[in-house]
Amino acid sequence: MTTQPPPPVPGDDRDWTFVITEGCAECGFRPLDREDLADWFAAQSNRWRDVLTRPAVGERPSAQVWSPLEYGRHVQDMLAVLAERIEAMLGLDRPMLADWDGDAKAVELEYWNADPMQTLSELQGSAVHAGRILRRVSGEDWERAGLRSDGMSFTVTTMSQYIAHEMQHHLHDAGA
Repeated sequence: MTTQPPPPVPGDDRDWTFVITEGCAECGFRPLDREDLADWFAAQSNRWRDVLTRPAVGERPSAQVWSPLEYGRHVQDMLAVLAERIEAMLGLDRPMLADWDGDAKAVELEYWNADPMQTLSELQGSAVHAGRILRRVSGEDWERAGLRSDGMSFTVTTMSQYIAHEMQHHLHDAGA
């Protein structure tokens, strides 16, 4: 385990919301049929086993790029955020979605010191939990909305697509 934090990774200020409808040429993500999302999250979480069991999973490819372990921990947190936000959108009328700074969370939770097997277990558990929530969604509930603090509106469908892209893109980042 590292005792000193690694240098901060430069933040990414791109607006990634385009992936919801356009997909992502960089990682190959294509928006999914919303009815397939629940099973897709579980299947993708299984791909993280190969990543998180690598011998050098905690090594960064360069000082300013997260290690596969850090990406895995980030994906686990994003899946938990997805579940919270979908629950809020299903239970409230256009809830305000709390700000979430993944870079700050990485430092706060010391992603670089995470246990790879615990990360895998939690990532897979969060994917199953998110899938359980999505299996309950039907009809017009897919279009229930929530608002990000910058005014961006997400629906249950678009939030799920956004996080699905996160999961696939970071597998790509981790070389999977």
